[in-house]
Parts: sequence; structure tokens; C-alpha cells
Amino acid sequence: MKKFMYIAAAALLGLTACTEDYKDWKLQEQPTQPATVTFGNGTVTEVASIDLNAIPEGQEMIQVASIAAPSTTDASYKPVYTLDIGENSYPLDEQGQISVSELQNILSNLYGRKPVERSVTATVSMWLDNGTTAVKTATSAPFTIKATPQAPVIESAYYITGTVNGWNNSDTTYKLDNGGADPYEKPVFSTLIPATEDGSKIEFKVTPESGLGDWSKCLTASDEEGKFLFDNAGGNIVIEPDKDALFYRVEFNMLEQTYKVTSVGFAEFIYEIGNESGWGEPHALHGNGQGQYNAVIYLNGEFKFKPNKDNWDGDWEKASGDGTGGTLTADGGPNVDGVEAGFYFVEVDLKAMTYKLTAVSSISIIGNGGDWNTDIELTYNENMKCWEARTALAAGEFKFRANHDWAINWGGSFEDLTQGGANLSVAETGDYVIRLFLSDEAPAHCTVARDYGFPDFIYEIGNEGGWSTSHPLLGNGQGQYEGIYYLDGEFKFKPNADNWDGDYERLSGDDLQGVLTPDGSGNVGNAAAGMYKINVDLAAMTYQLTALTIGIIGNGGDWENDIDLAYNVEAGCLEVITELAAGEFKFRANHGWDINWGGSFDNLTQDGANLSVTEAGTYKVQLFLSYTGKHYCTVTKQ
Repeated sequence: MKKFMYIAAAALLGLTACTEDYKDWKLQEQPTQPATVTFGNGTVTEVASIDLNAIPEGQEMIQVASIAAPSTTDASYKPVYTLDIGENSYPLDEQGQISVSELQNILSNLYGRKPVERSVTATVSMWLDNGTTAVKTATSAPFTIKATPQAPVIESAYYITGTVNGWNNSDTTYKLDNGGADPYEKPVFSTLIPATEDGSKIEFKVTPESGLGDWSKCLTASDEEGKFLFDNAGGNIVIEPDKDALFYRVEFNMLEQTYKVTSVGFAEFIYEIGNESGWGEPHALHGNGQGQYNAVIYLNGEFKFKPNKDNWDGDWEKASGDGTGGTLTADGGPNVDGVEAGFYFVEVDLKAMTYKLTAVSSISIIGNGGDWNTDIELTYNENMKCWEARTALAAGEFKFRANHDWAINWGGSFEDLTQGGANLSVAETGDYVIRLFLSDEAPAHCTVARDYGFPDFIYEIGNEGGWSTSHPLLGNGQGQYEGIYYLDGEFKFKPNADNWDGDYERLSGDDLQGVLTPDGSGNVGNAAAGMYKINVDLAAMTYQLTALTIGIIGNGGDWENDIDLAYNVEAGCLEVITELAAGEFKFRANHGWDINWGGSFDNLTQDGANLSVTEAGTYKVQLFLSYTGKHYCTVTKQ
């Protein structure tokens, strides 16, 4: 006998929520389902198929089985019944009735709300209850309940009919859709409506695809805010003007019978983030002001898009499609399917809520000297995050393109390259360094500068490394080089990592700035121990050192006070052991923002997104700066 808190039989019959008291009886093995099954010395008979959409309004109970109860011998006990489905039990009255809302919940939880007939295997248990104690005396063999959940019929598409299309009830210009998904799995249908030029309000109804040309089937506004009615039963839906809106996103939840309208003003950038960076470094896509965005991005695995660089608010996931293209949703869908490692031309259209990927096997220059058939290949510079070439160009026009094809090409101006833009040109024949930037937080752009033979790197060498370690300074192709390193004592510069040929010494100046010569003798300077930003200009033959203090900023939301790092000579990094609060932080130099790093621990970039730790504690933080690879850090809890 099992004891539990007393529940009066009459009260039990009125419950509508699932009771947990009867969870621990295992469902019996399921035999072939007969129409009538045994129940001790009683029976349970299946009923005809149930359609909850046909239940009269106000009906609260529905019969799911016909019960002929087993006989009882003790009149002090009253029979109480439960309907058992899986590990859950639900109150059942002596006529075999359950609440309509409970049956709807059972069907929805098992199968969703699509209005098709479902089969549910169940048993009935009888309990004898004397007011303080109840004992289960019989459980029926399994039987089948056939029922259709309550839900409106959801069509595959709907259309806006209103002031935006002259109230043309047959027009399909403004289509609401859900990306082609099962409407009972993804019942939110959306579209964009352009804001009016004169700032006037917009009024509309929604026409289902089956009702084009028929006003009687329209969806209209309810008196309850944010709700809509079927069958043209209410008034027009009204969008009040927003002066900052370029469009209005209209979303209808066809299951919940709700709608919402969101003002849309397209930002200059959106961001991709994904597995290629460990979900830590967002990559910018530049927009055209009309909701279309693109960039060439290195991808490797799953990814998604988001409107903000430094947070996930309002991010967009896949509604339908695969790794090559599809539709997007802001309703918390899955990541976009994983793609093989490589570069892709990524296009996003926020008006249509679509994305498209094209694998990029090459990026090249076409048109040099009037030759529109031969491409000059560019290679990717990992350090500068650009595509580049050192090549001879003839005076005249050229463009950039991908995959030796015109489907993806860039032109316009050096400062603002656009897909399909006008031809570019150089005025003089000569050798050039061309660098093409396609994924900066800036419009796509390029630099095209005369190549004076400057190498990609020159090197600092000095007392800090025992005159045996060469530190690369990264060049821009114009003779300007930069790096951040620890110095301690005398130093000089040289063009080669592995020899001293043509090294540069000081012609004039002091330890921090001056003029270089390749013909002198002696060292360039004598630096006090510390971190320095080193700048060398071989076009002007000058050098400059700027002392740096590098630290952590943002700890615990404190964006005013820096935690300074110290240089560890043996480890070759800046480090500190410090308390960090859970939350965001970055690295920066000289307590300012001109030089700062964020993004991801394994790939730190200038102006990258905030970093973070999830737990407060004592951490050892090490910052490694490299100019032949990636800047990175380790953050280890002590």
C-alpha cells in the first residue's frame, strides 16, 4: 500500500495539470492494440478518433476511453482513476474523461501542434482511496488514443495588402514566409515593408495564399494589442511612423495569433562569428545602406551572424538551407551548417533575410595593360589580413575578381570598392605593391603604391636578446615598419634575420629617435629596460621609439583603471597574476585606446571584441605579441 497526501476524488477529477504522484509505475509492454482491453475483472474500451478542433466552445472535458470498472469489496474506499502515458499520469474521471486542455498539452508535447491525427499509447490505473490512504489495485493493458491537436490551419505563405500596394488584394509583392520550414515547427512568418517617404502611417491586412482576391479570409487586428483575428473579423493593422526607420519588419506568429512590428535602420556593418575563431573573433561584413552585406571571410565549420560586434543581442541563425545558402531567423534557430576550411564570399540580405556563400579559390587582378584575359594572382597576408601582390602594372585600367570569373568582382575607388564597381586605374607604368582588404571593419578597399623594393620585414636586434635574437618589424610596402618589443640596452636594425649585411646604425639623434644610415658604425640607441613601440621609416631613413605600459582594462566593469603587465624575459611575454571578476576585459597600451587588443585568446587583433572570463578568481595572464604570426594570450586560473 502506498501512502500520499490525501486528494479528494472530486478534486482530483477537476485537476488539469499533470500530477507527479503516480510517476513511478512502469508502463507495461505494448501488445497489439485491441479495441477493448482487460482491467482487472473490468475493461477499458477505446473511443472513436478525437478532433480537438471540432470541440464545441466551452466544453471542458473529453472522453478518451470507456471504463467498466473492476469490482471492489471495501465500500470505505472510493475508486479514483489516472490515465498513464509514459512516466506521466493525468486525472481521469469515472466516465474516462480528461480535460480538453490536458489532452491538447499531451499531444503538443509529444508531436507539436500540427493538426494531423496522432496515436498515443496509454493505460488506465484504478486507485482505491479512503481519504487518507490510496492503493493502486489495477492497471489496464495498453490501448490507443487517436486524436488531432487543436491548431489553426497555417498556409505556406501570406501577403501584405494595404497602403503599401494600393490595397490590391491579389498582389504578392510583400510576402510573409518562414523560409519554407514546417509552419507548425516555425510558425513565425515575416517580411520587410519600406517606410513611407512622407513619414505617414501604414495600414494593412494580411491575405493568406488561398485567399488572394478574397477579403473574407484576411487576418486583421484584434482589440487586444498585438493579437490578430482570422476571417477578416477585425480592423486594419496600423504601423505608426518612426522617423529613423528605413523599413518595418512585420512578424506574425500563426500559432499564437500574435504579431509585432520592428523599426529597421540598416547599420554600416554586421558580423560573422563562428568555429574558425573558436567563436571569439567577429568578422565585419560591410553594408550598402539597403540591407545587403558582404565580405570575404575565412571559415571553418559552423557560424552565424549578429548585428553587434561586442554582444550577441539579436543574432541571426539558420531558418532553412545549408552551408551554401538559405534563410535567416532572429528567433534562436541553429547555427549555419559547417563548411570546409577556406575563404568564402559571404553575402547577407537583411531585407530578404537570406545568406549565400561562394567558395573563393583565388583572388586576382584582371585587365592589366588592357589584357582582360590574364589574371595576376594575389596571395593572402595573414599578418596584415589582406590579399596582396608585388607586380608590374601598365598605365591603364584593371579590377579585382574572385575565381577567375566575373560573378564576384570589385571596382569603384581605391577607398571604397563595391561589387561590380567601375574599373580602377594607375596613371604610370611601374612596379607596385597592391594590398586588397575585404574583411576589415571598413568598406572594402585597397592600397596601390609604387614598389620601391622594400621587404616585408626588417629586424631589431640588441642587448635584450644577447645580440642573437632578431625581432621582426612588419612593413607596409612603403618602407614603414612597426613592432612592439621589450628592449634593455643597446640595439640596431638590419634587413635580414640571419645575417648582418646592410645593417642600419644611427647617423644622428638620440636613443629614442633620429636618422639612420647603412654606412655607419655603432649601435642605434641605448634603451632603458621596458616595452617599446618601434617605428622605422626606410623611405625617410628615420627611427622612433615610444615607451609603452601595457595592461588589462575592464576588469569587473572597471574601464577606468588598468592592471599593468610586467615583461617576463624567460617566457618572452608580458604577464601578471591578478584577481579577475567574471566579465569582459581587453589589453591596451599607455592607458589609452590607440593601441588595444581583443578578439579571442588565440587571435588578438587591434580593436578586437572584448575578451571575458566566466568565473571570478585569481588568474595568471600572459600576453604574447608576434609579427610573423598571431598575437595571443593565455588566461589560466590559479
